[in-house]
Amino acid sequence: MRKTIEATWREGFLHTNALVAPKVNNLYTRKSQHIADRIQRMLRINQIAILIGAPIAWAFLSASGVPYTGAIMWAAWTGLVVVRHLSIAKFAAPDTSLDSYHYLKAFQGWLKGRMARSRRMQRHLYAVTFLAIAIGMGASADGQQLIRSIVESNPGISLVSGVPVVLIAGVVAVAIVVEFFGGVIFDFDVNIVYREVFRKLDEMVVEMEELRS
Repeated sequence: MRKTIEATWREGFLHTNALVAPKVNNLYTRKSQHIADRIQRMLRINQIAILIGAPIAWAFLSASGVPYTGAIMWAAWTGLVVVRHLSIAKFAAPDTSLDSYHYLKAFQGWLKGRMARSRRMQRHLYAVTFLAIAIGMGASADGQQLIRSIVESNPGISLVSGVPVVLIAGVVAVAIVVEFFGGVIFDFDVNIVYREVFRKLDEMVVEMEELRS
C-alpha cells in the first residue's frame, strides 16, 4: 500500500539518512540550531551586561553619595559572573554532530542544568544587594542624619557602633526574608527575560516527540 504523506514525513524525520522528505530534516536541523544559538547568545549578553553595568552602577551610586553600596554590588555581581562562568565551563555543551532531535533534547537538559546551578548561586545575591543598599544608605549623609534623629528621640535606645539595635535587627530580618525568597526572585527574573525563548524550545521538543511517536 502506498505510504501516506504523513507517514512519509515521519519517516523522513525519524531517519536522518533517509532520502524522503530531506527538506523536513533540514528545516528542523536549522530550527534547532537557531533556537540553541539564540538562547546561548542571550545568556552571553546577560553576562556582558552585568560586567559592563556593575562598574557603571558603582560610579553612579558613588556620585549619588552611596559609594559603599556601589562597591559591594560591583564586587558581588561581578564575582557571580566569574564564579558562574567557571562552574558552568566544567560542563560541556551538547555535541552539535547529533541529529536535530537528540541535539535539542541534550541542549534542553544542558540548559536546565545550567539554570539550576545559576539559581543556587544567584539566589543569595538578592539579599547581598539589599544589605549593600542598607549599608550604603546608613553610611550616607542622609542616613547618618536619620540615625542621629532616632537616637536623639530615644535616649535610652540600645546602640551598636552608634546604630540602634532595632534598626539593625530590622535590616537583618528583611535580608533573611529576601534570602528565603531568593530562588523565587531568580525565577521571576529569568521568566521576564527568557520566558518566550524557553517556551519556544519546549514547544519544539514536544513537536519533535509527537512526530517521532
